[in-house]
Amino acid sequence: MNTVLLITAAGLGFLAFFEPCTIATHTIFAVRAGRDTTRQRWSALAQLLLSRTALLATIFGIAAWLGLKDFSPRAAIAVLSAMAAIYLISRWIYLPVPHIEFFRLIPRHGRLAQGLRLGLTLPACTLPLVAVVGIMSALTRQPELAILAGLAFAGMFSLPTVWDSTHGFAAGHRAFLSKAAAISPYITALLLLGGALLIWRTSV
Repeated sequence: MNTVLLITAAGLGFLAFFEPCTIATHTIFAVRAGRDTTRQRWSALAQLLLSRTALLATIFGIAAWLGLKDFSPRAAIAVLSAMAAIYLISRWIYLPVPHIEFFRLIPRHGRLAQGLRLGLTLPACTLPLVAVVGIMSALTRQPELAILAGLAFAGMFSLPTVWDSTHGFAAGHRAFLSKAAAISPYITALLLLGGALLIWRTSV
């Protein structure tokens, strides 16, 4: 379970970057950071990574501390299938799910740097992915491991932004990001359904 949690957190964290409602805001951030001086760029990236890591490590750590005694295979299959359906439906119908902007809890949040605001925001399309890792963290009931899962998720979520900020946006790369944003919901839905199928096969 420990290895599965960390691998899942890293994989879903990387996938989170390519979701449609995420890739646009992070691309804008990367473009702006790429125009800054080297010192300003790495300062902004450090703010993004550290704030996101602190947020996700806290969420997963609290989930593990609270714990989850039982999560039946039937319930897990239902949750994963529902999440997959949401991703597929969102390709044709707009679902008014808001981003969760934790930075608004900070006094005078309007003065916060963009990296902090972005790092302390969970985009709507990443919420199911965070929920999956959160539930897995709760099942482990190991806060230390859950914190590591937060590090893995945040690091992989932020890695493409670091790359884009330091390497720029060639025409081919922009085309790749556009295609990735279009197909990522289908990949996410397929992974969720695959997880549900795996749970079903192992529980019968």
